[in-house]
Amino acid sequence: MAKDRSRDRERRIDRINWMEFAEVVPRAMNTVLLPIGTLEAHGITSLGTDNEIPTRLSEAIAERLNAAVAPTIPYGVTAHLGALAGGTHVPATAFGDYVAAVIGTLAHQGFQNIIVMNGHGGNTDALRDATRRVHEELGVYVAVFNWWIEMKPFVEESLGAPGGHAGADETAAMLAIAPDQVFPERWDPSLAFEHRESLAAFPAPGSLLYYGGKRSDPVLDVRKAARFWERVVEHVGEILEDLVARWNREGMPATQRRRVAERVRKGADGRTAEAGAPKSARGKK
Repeated sequence: MAKDRSRDRERRIDRINWMEFAEVVPRAMNTVLLPIGTLEAHGITSLGTDNEIPTRLSEAIAERLNAAVAPTIPYGVTAHLGALAGGTHVPATAFGDYVAAVIGTLAHQGFQNIIVMNGHGGNTDALRDATRRVHEELGVYVAVFNWWIEMKPFVEESLGAPGGHAGADETAAMLAIAPDQVFPERWDPSLAFEHRESLAAFPAPGSLLYYGGKRSDPVLDVRKAARFWERVVEHVGEILEDLVARWNREGMPATQRRRVAERVRKGADGRTAEAGAPKSARGKK
């Protein structure tokens, strides 16, 4: 029996040769994960926390989704915390245009399913606008996924504290995947600030933000952190695997067009693409 090479395939786009890319995309792989974050103050974790988590999460679930992983976009919309030491901020319009262009070139290279793995809440509105625009213009399937929102119901159960910016959830994730980027000796309760809907402050007067009056202080328990991260990978993998499977159904319009084009390229019936498309589109899988 031939070995299934997809199980040991390098999935990070920037680590493979261009000829291998051409052999694989889109014939064997039509989905790509695009991690996006920013650089900003994060309590007792590194400035790159919002890049590290979506990148490592993308790599952890890529095989399950039969997806490639694009290089991470490391700068985002960081208006509230960008002015603190080490932070960066890209205006939403420029950021959205750049992301749309990146997604467009991934589509041009053959990916039909593009999932933006967002690690930073400040990016969310601009990402939603950019992905909708690309979908409307190019017809590719695009989604934005915010891991911390999906995991919100599980955080307190797993860690004994709710989530927050640089709080229990992000600190636990970093403790599990990049412990050298967690600095417990720098913890000071005064770093935490309660985010209130009534107050918009630039910059936010704290690098750990908690919500609804419930503090989200770091939980520095290595075993709890490892179990939490395992739960993140499993749950997020399940959600996105279902999304990709639904996108790849025969009845989805773009999926139909792609499979028709593949059949025509292979010379399945010897006719032109225009003549062969309607019948092939109705054919069985």
